[in-house]
Amino acid sequence: MIVWHYAPLTYRSKIVDSGYLEPSNVGASESELPLLWFLANQTWEPTATKFFSDKDGRMRQLSFADQAGMLGCMSFGLDGDDPRLLNWKAACAAAQIRREMRRSMEAVGKRKGATPSH
Repeated sequence: MIVWHYAPLTYRSKIVDSGYLEPSNVGASESELPLLWFLANQTWEPTATKFFSDKDGRMRQLSFADQAGMLGCMSFGLDGDDPRLLNWKAACAAAQIRREMRRSMEAVGKRKGATPSH
């Protein structure tokens, strides 16, 4: 099985120029270590869809179609047996994500249509 890192196409130049995907902890507490998330969802991962500030300044999550039209969508594949990969709980532990935050992330992901085991 291939696992995927999903990203907006607008990141393409930065990725190509650097030659690699860079882990991030954007939106996380400063104590959490950056991770590069790979997912088993084979079509698109709902949690990879970005938020957008509308003309009134309200934040809303883009639909896949909106993101594809506004930012583009791309994915990078990795063999699911790659030894660098960690499962969800192990990745959260490695990044020092507290259990309460992990559970909150799982709940938000489920509301967006994601499956935490992916």
